[in-house]
Amino acid sequence: MVVTASHKNRKEMMAILFMIINTIAISAVYVSTKFLTASLHPNQVAFLYKFSCLLVVAPWCVATGFKNSIKTIRMWLHVTRGVFSFMGAVCFAYSISKIKLTDASAIAYLENVIVLCVGVFYFKEKLTPAKVILISSGFIGAVFVTNPSLDGFVTDYVFMFLALIFWAINNLTIKVLGRTESTKAQLFYGTLFGSLFSMPMAIHEWRPIEPYHLKYIVALALFHGIHSIAFFKAFKFSDVSSVMPFDYLRLVFTGLFGYMFFNEMPQSFSIIGYVLIVSGGMYFIHHEGRKNGLYKKKGQVGSS
Repeated sequence: MVVTASHKNRKEMMAILFMIINTIAISAVYVSTKFLTASLHPNQVAFLYKFSCLLVVAPWCVATGFKNSIKTIRMWLHVTRGVFSFMGAVCFAYSISKIKLTDASAIAYLENVIVLCVGVFYFKEKLTPAKVILISSGFIGAVFVTNPSLDGFVTDYVFMFLALIFWAINNLTIKVLGRTESTKAQLFYGTLFGSLFSMPMAIHEWRPIEPYHLKYIVALALFHGIHSIAFFKAFKFSDVSSVMPFDYLRLVFTGLFGYMFFNEMPQSFSIIGYVLIVSGGMYFIHHEGRKNGLYKKKGQVGSS
């Protein structure tokens, strides 16, 4: 079947729209987390985040047949994922309570660099010039963002880097689980075990939940759901190389929200770091797209 240019353009526009929605939603998750950590302990916020997501996922599984939805042959791997997911959430909640939203968003992109390094050093993947540029720009950009000479670097930023490591391991388990496990099973067990493992730490540091906290807890679950759906939809309608550059709009929205809600202004060193991290990532995405033949000459139409 011949795919018309207009049909292809519409799909790409829908993909871009979903990716922009994804960036707004994940930025809103950052904002909600920062509001909650202002008065609740990060351990408690991490538990509330996982548990609120579980309350959204569980009814979905029940509505579509609970037994079949949660069927699994790799329970131990779900448990492992739950451990690293909760550890990442705790470190993230602690870090975002201390650092600026835009800094947290920029550093979060280094998760791709960590996964890339694991692929090169552990799985013996080829180290290409594009990968070197991505790793180098990400590392140097992170140095500018964190500015090690500032007081509080250790407590403020190290937890964010730990969160990235835990999330990178979590993503590797997701890749393995994806071969045999359904999306519903992964979401259910991920949020279930994440809630169970984070509960003891949350109870130990529990603080009273006030009525105004509820709107931020609901926002966490709601925007996490929107982020997940929009992210997968974006990749359904277009190629990775076409939509991933728009994920960097997350920096714009987190910066805007940070200024609106917390009166945060980025430092000049941080701006240099943002540019380096974004430039390296976009170059790598463009390079991979050209290598895989995803960029066609102007006027060329695909077929299926």
